[in-house]
Amino acid sequence: MSGLTPSHRNSVVVGALLRSRVSEYLVESVLGQGTFGTVAKCRRIADRKTVAIKMMKNQNRQAQAEVAVLSKLRCLDSDKCSLVRWYGSFLSNDHICLEFEHLDRSLYDFMEDRNGQALHIKEIRLIVQQLANALDHLKVARIIHADLKLENIMLVNHAQEPYRVKVIDFGLASDVSAAKLGSYLQSRPYRSPEMILGLPFTEVIDMWSLGIIAATLYLGFFPFPGSSNYDMMRYIVEALGQPPNTMLTLGSKTGLYFQQDHDSTNSTWKLKAPEQFWRESGIQSQETRVMKLRSLYDLVHIRAIGGETMANRAAESRDILDFVDLLDGMLQLEAAKRITPRHVLKHRFTSMCNIAWMHRLSSYVRSCSELLNPTTESRKAVCGSLQQPSSATTHPIQQNLPSASAERSQYSGNRMQASTAVSTPLAQAHRSNTDTSSSYCLKRKMDDSDSRDQRKRVKTDPAPPTSSSKALTVATSSSYCLKRILILSSLPSLSNYFFYLSL
Repeated sequence: MSGLTPSHRNSVVVGALLRSRVSEYLVESVLGQGTFGTVAKCRRIADRKTVAIKMMKNQNRQAQAEVAVLSKLRCLDSDKCSLVRWYGSFLSNDHICLEFEHLDRSLYDFMEDRNGQALHIKEIRLIVQQLANALDHLKVARIIHADLKLENIMLVNHAQEPYRVKVIDFGLASDVSAAKLGSYLQSRPYRSPEMILGLPFTEVIDMWSLGIIAATLYLGFFPFPGSSNYDMMRYIVEALGQPPNTMLTLGSKTGLYFQQDHDSTNSTWKLKAPEQFWRESGIQSQETRVMKLRSLYDLVHIRAIGGETMANRAAESRDILDFVDLLDGMLQLEAAKRITPRHVLKHRFTSMCNIAWMHRLSSYVRSCSELLNPTTESRKAVCGSLQQPSSATTHPIQQNLPSASAERSQYSGNRMQASTAVSTPLAQAHRSNTDTSSSYCLKRKMDDSDSRDQRKRVKTDPAPPTSSSKALTVATSSSYCLKRILILSSLPSLSNYFFYLSL
């Protein structure tokens, strides 16, 4: 019995057999269905191995293009590159069947199971590192994935290898040389400005998608969840600023969302108001944002820093600032200024080079190191302690978002200077901190200094302790402590810290 019904809807019969020239496969369940095909969980009869088989109509150009991309990537080590392993293809009942390794579940499903609870920044670092590695290999191969999103990032085996991921679904992928201007690629919440404006594009669009993925994992919801391309552009402009005139002038679709001002000496562009866009297009703008970002650096303030020690708070504060700096590089409006995958891997957030020296002082830094360079048991232990982070935001990820296929009807120099990462953060930490007495001296000096500062503030406060003055004192104290923490976390060694105290 064939695994496919006679209809043309790519329906799959559970319990049926698929046959290739060398193997038979028992269909156990349907994993997903889309515009171009169906993915089924199957058992290979010969060795009882579980695989995932994607079935598409043979006449579908999409299927042939996907096979071409997979063939080009087949020489890569899928485990080292964080790309899904492809075993091969065969024909069954006039369908092309692509056989892949079976993976756990998508990051989208994982976030849904958590009710949209944001991930801890330590976990985000591990995921970003793997995805940047995957994009680096795709860049070398000159492949554009074009549909990088939570649904297409799979956990390999979360129970045994927490947060190990692989990129799947090359249905929209193409060679850079085959990129067609005006194509509707990328699912809307992940769509880059150059795609919205109708500009020429390269594999750099995937870096924008990675930035959106990282921000979504941090927030628990999409930063730019537009229901139309206009709303997407409006949200992007409000958070990141307007694209430069050079981009807008060259965009084939710029006129849909911007109007040109010819009154000034130099022609400029201005984003259309929602009412004007509605009159001209018939599409009404909708407000779908959970949070209205005015800058990426708003993300610094949405999580409370809850470390038990000053060293932990300093390390986590520095880590969050470095994360937002990395997002700023990923979400550059101009593709030429967007950070490359290789520089993501060298960035101070990914490499931890800004906080590695605090390894002995901070349990936060030690847990970050264990997550990046784990034994299986240590990673499980760290991930288990992060399952319910107290400071994480909780929002459901929006559902029923249209896929890209359904819509078919150097990084700036000042950022790169701090990106020369050490190969092993732990090794640098040991070189910077040679004995445990340094940790004790640091803690004493920090505590003594804070006590002196607190006494000074109490003595110089002339106002009676009213509720308003108390609030002002708390706010001032918090701001002062945060400044000290951020300065401390940027210092490369203990000797510099003691020099700072002497100022």
